[in-house]
Amino acid sequence: MQRWIAESRVELEQARLLAYRCAWRLDQAGHHGAWRDVSLIKVAVPAMLQRIADRAMQVFGAMGGSDDTPIHQALAWGRLLRIGDGPDEVHLRQIFRMEAMPSWSIADSPYLAAHPA
Repeated sequence: MQRWIAESRVELEQARLLAYRCAWRLDQAGHHGAWRDVSLIKVAVPAMLQRIADRAMQVFGAMGGSDDTPIHQALAWGRLLRIGDGPDEVHLRQIFRMEAMPSWSIADSPYLAAHPA
């Protein structure tokens, strides 16, 4: 459980920093300049919520699914957030489309073996 708590802390901090960067970009460039960051958050945060809630469910067992804990609500909200403003696939496609084309070719890599003559 110590590992799960530590992993959850790492994921929470990553999501927090991503949200801060997105807020900064929104302030600097407006909505159109922060599209990629908004999509990153819309994929990362609900997935993080589901992973952490799933770990909590493992710890609490069947009790985690009862109304005595908020775990089942976190799992449900995590899932709903993943489709609320478009499914993950839409945002992942947007993220991919905004990736810059590399300035190099794999054929230029010094790590590839020379072609036999």
